[in-house]
Amino acid sequence: MKTQFDTLSHSTSSLAAIIGGTVIRESSASHRGLVTDSRIVEPGNIFLALRGENADGHNFIGGAVVRGATCVIAERVAEETMRAMTEGCAVILVPNTLSALGALGRWHMLRTNPYVIAVTGSVGKTTTKQMIHAVLSAAHPTMRTEGNYNNEIGLPLTLMQLRENDRIAVLEAGMSYPGELHRLSLICTPDTVVITNIGTSHIENLGSREGIRDAKLEMLDGMKAGGTVILNGDEPLLMEKRGEILARGLIPVYIAKTNPDADYLAENIRMTTQDCTFDMRCTADDTVIRDLHIPVTGEHNVSNAMAAYLCGQAQNMTDADIRRGLDAFENTGMRQKIFDWRGITVIEDCYNASPESMEAALRVLGTLSKETNGGRSVAVLGDMKELGSYAPRLHKRVGRFLGESGIDDLVTVGEEAADIAAGAVIGGMAEEHIMQFPAAGDDSIPAIADYLRAHLVPGDTVLFKASRAMALERIVDALIAE
Repeated sequence: MKTQFDTLSHSTSSLAAIIGGTVIRESSASHRGLVTDSRIVEPGNIFLALRGENADGHNFIGGAVVRGATCVIAERVAEETMRAMTEGCAVILVPNTLSALGALGRWHMLRTNPYVIAVTGSVGKTTTKQMIHAVLSAAHPTMRTEGNYNNEIGLPLTLMQLRENDRIAVLEAGMSYPGELHRLSLICTPDTVVITNIGTSHIENLGSREGIRDAKLEMLDGMKAGGTVILNGDEPLLMEKRGEILARGLIPVYIAKTNPDADYLAENIRMTTQDCTFDMRCTADDTVIRDLHIPVTGEHNVSNAMAAYLCGQAQNMTDADIRRGLDAFENTGMRQKIFDWRGITVIEDCYNASPESMEAALRVLGTLSKETNGGRSVAVLGDMKELGSYAPRLHKRVGRFLGESGIDDLVTVGEEAADIAAGAVIGGMAEEHIMQFPAAGDDSIPAIADYLRAHLVPGDTVLFKASRAMALERIVDALIAE
């Protein structure tokens, strides 16, 4: 990943000062550009050796030097590697290279001094980040997290992309374990934090939804005094934290679709297959912002748009500019791509899945099939990963929700998804409306596509959703290939 850090020239001593490292080998050369992958090192680069689950960058220091690295930042360097180095390569030792990376990212951020908005949550953080960026970039130079650069490696690298004229940084912050968001918050010291919701993703590591909430609230630890925290007001676990947030010297702002005790409430939500329009009422004075429009469907996206609107207001944007930004929003990757195939509405939402996002997608499926298309609703659902021992219970929860929602037909893909089928029966779906496939391997995809091709008719709406590991988009590709 090339960053704006590449445009700056650094001496060995200045780098050591930034990261609190010890220079064990000096060099008169200046260093430009930080690289953590030895395979893409270019002459003059700084190579920072990271320890990963599958590989240790310290084992590739020699290769980085051969490719022209003029500075190595590491926790250790083997004696034979040191002997083989040219005199022009500097070496800085640090206790922890991941912490050093965070320090470099923070240093570059402080140079440019943007207003920082950090978005976290169990579901919807990427879409919310994209909407906030779409709004703010309509009036201000704004950068955002790209792809999945939202962890302790990705966030510092994202900060290194900041340009001199960037006024605002919209950062996505992800986590799997306690303590991760605390460290990210101390690196980026956000002015505003957005917490989209509290779901069940990573519950195997955090033990409970309360544990997940507390881990998300770590994002507040590095906030500047007087900062704003935008939270989901339909989540009781977050609503009960208002007093605690105020006691920390921060300003909580709650947005909701159903809770009248929230600060802002969405009303009069209208959806089509391609967009959504709604009103937003301030409950403190009953003022209403009418007919806000987003070019994506689904009630869950209304909350994302509300957060984006409030971020725009906080930057003194006009209502017209905020609306223009919302209209410019484009979803990324395989997130809720909706298209027509032979008169059948296909909802391809294969990027990832949790119980909460599954239920949100099923609401979209039910609404579009009944209110827009009039045909059957068909859900093709696969395994949800990273749920640990909670997996059977949470898959059954999704199935029961599906059955109680009146979805017409269900196709499950994967061993864990069999519990979705069991839950659907509990929720009232007849077994003859359920088809199960045990896996989505290369040998089974044609059979699944053939079944759907024979089953679906014009007017139907079909949803494809599962965790990323299931790659359910392969079924979509096989279905529409003929």
